[in-house]
Parts: sequence; C-alpha cells; structure tokens
Amino acid sequence: MRFKFPISTVAVFSITISALMLLAPLVFSSNAALNIITQICITAVFALSFNLLLGQTGLLSFGHAVYSGLGAFAAIHAMNKISEGNWVLRISLVPLVAGLAGLFFGALFGWLSSKKSGLTFSMISLGIGELVFAGAAMFPNIFGGEGGISANRVTGTVWLGLTFGPQIEVTYLIIVWTLLAASAMYFLTLTPLGKLASAVRENAERLAFLGCDPRWVRFLMMCFSCFFAGIAGGLSALHFEIATTDNLSMFRSGSVLLFTYIGGVGLFFGPILGAALAIAMSVFLSEVTPAWQLYLGLLFMLIVSFAPQGISGLLTTYLDVMKIARNQGRLQFFVKRSLAYLAAVGLLCCGTVILIELLYRWSFPTESFKEIVFFGLHFSPQNTWSWTSSFGLFGLGIFALIVLRKTQR
Repeated sequence: MRFKFPISTVAVFSITISALMLLAPLVFSSNAALNIITQICITAVFALSFNLLLGQTGLLSFGHAVYSGLGAFAAIHAMNKISEGNWVLRISLVPLVAGLAGLFFGALFGWLSSKKSGLTFSMISLGIGELVFAGAAMFPNIFGGEGGISANRVTGTVWLGLTFGPQIEVTYLIIVWTLLAASAMYFLTLTPLGKLASAVRENAERLAFLGCDPRWVRFLMMCFSCFFAGIAGGLSALHFEIATTDNLSMFRSGSVLLFTYIGGVGLFFGPILGAALAIAMSVFLSEVTPAWQLYLGLLFMLIVSFAPQGISGLLTTYLDVMKIARNQGRLQFFVKRSLAYLAAVGLLCCGTVILIELLYRWSFPTESFKEIVFFGLHFSPQNTWSWTSSFGLFGLGIFALIVLRKTQR
C-alpha cells in the first residue's frame, strides 16, 4: 500500500520536524544526547537513500553500505588533504565530496546491476558488496587495513567562527545536511523521474511498452541513491573522524534493510522512524540487556509477518480507520477495542521479554547478571514462580488476542 497525503499536510509535518530537529540540540545539550541526535540524522539519510531503491523503485539491494562506506573514505581523505594544505575546501563541504564519490561508484557498479531487477539485481548487489569489502584489505594505503584511516575535522579555514571542534557545531552541521538531503530526496520522488521509478516498481514491462526504458530509470535512481548514501558516509566521517572497512560490511547493508523496512517503505518518512528506533534500541536497550539484537530481529519478523507496511504504515492505517469509526459514530467502541488489543499485546510482550531474559540468564549465569527487576517484581532463573508467571503472561496474552479476534468477526 502506498500512502498519499496533501501537500499542505506534508509541508506542516516537514516544518514541524525541521523545527524540532533544530531545537533538539538546545534542549538536549549534553554530549551523549548530541551524539544520539547526530547518529539518528546520519542513519536517517542513509535509510532514505536506501528507500529510493527499495520503496520508490522496487530494487532490493544487499550491498548499499558500499556506497556510504566509499563516501566515508573519500571524506576522510578529503579532510586529510585539507589538513595538509593540498586542498582549499571548507570542512562543511566535505559531505559533498563524499556524495560525489558515492555517485561515481554508483554509476560504475549500477551500470552492471541495473540491467536486471528483482532477485538478479539483489544477487549482483550482494556480490559487489562482498567484492568491495574483501578487496578493501588489498589496498591498505586507501582503506587503512584493519585499523582504518582517521582524520581531524578541526582544520582548514575558520568560517563564521565555526571550527567544528565542539560537538554541538558538528551536530548542527549534520542536521543542516540532513534537512537538505531529505528535502532533495523528497522532491526527487515528485519529479517525472520519481514517477517513472514508481511505474518501474509497479510494472516495468508495461512501462517498456509505453516507450520508456526501465533500465535507464533504474540506473538513474541508483545514481541518485548512491549519491545520498555517500553523503551519509561523509557525515559519518565528520562525526567519528574515522572510516574503517566495517563501513563497507554486509552487516551495515543488512542493518539499513532492517530499520528501513521496520519504519515502513510506503511512506517517505518511514525510514526516518526506523532509523530513530534502531539508534534508540542500540543505545538505550543495549545498556539494559545484551540480547537487544534479538529483540530487533523479533521486531523485524513481526513487522514482515503482520504489518508489511511498517510502523509508519500501521500508524497511518490506524488513523484512517479511526477517522472512519468517528464518521460512523463508533469512535468510543473503536477506542475501547484498541485499548483491549493494546493490553493483550502488552501482556504478550511482557511474558516474552521475561522469558527471553530468564533463558539468557539461565544459559549465561554470572554474579552480576542474575535477577530481573520488572515493574518492581523480581524474577530469577532459579525461581519456579518466575518461569510459571512468565509463561502465564505469555499464554494470557495469546488467549486475549484470540478472543478479541473471534469477537471481532
């Protein structure tokens, strides 16, 4: 399902999000908070660039990290050239260099991979990704070997008193680049090329009968996607001041697929929601439990199985159904039903989380990793009551969902 909104709604939403992004560093001014905001922005640009292929053109790439990674290395080398005095370029324009590097390699590899779509494109992108990742070790002068290559962003000429040494200056620079990149990608989806990409996604054969070559549409969208992926890599290089071969890895390519799909590919802003959720889980949830990646995987499986439109699409559908219920005079019944479903899902989630944590502690017992404190209650893998109550919550949640589904019919 593709979700459409009036231009006025999109404009108000975009202005609100932009204002919140610009005000966030002033409200959350600690270095840890600024670091999280910056990572969300970088990941959002990367996810939006990936969605130009997956959501807009219908191309599933398994090697998209190659273009952001090569863009990151281009940005690192550009910063080193500026430090050595060989380049006269402002640090704030380094992401543009990274974007051009992504565009170059996107055109180079895209000329081959865009000939076909579907599974063939996915396998070619996977092969290119593994080829570049493995080949990076053969050129230590360019990729720095296992340690990568580092640079210093506090270099070059000072502009308006900005050295980009303090974290808040870098955060605002990345926010500005994020807003520019996101705006450009959104307007790209409204251009004739964006409409043709949607046509290629829906029915490439019919588009070919109309006289338009789908291969050129795929190639051009691949170039634009890789350009913005390169910008994301350049922003990452500015933030971390280092680029390693991990930036090119299959793990990073798989990660962008996960949180883009979780956020939703049917809405333009869906990948941004997925990026924010992924960073929140990796930062906050990883502090609570070492099994946070398991929860991310379970969330992805649930989204694929029960809500393929993603979280953003699920929220949009819910709002549409609520509007219909209000027009029919059934809003109160709809709200009560929604709360009942929410309570059932909450019971199921609580039981699942406690069971996973008990199993994890039972498998890897340590002195500092024994009890689970959940809403003031203590659960331990050595306690029979803990296992019984967790199974009871799990079963009660499933039973409640079954009853709600049957009464709905």
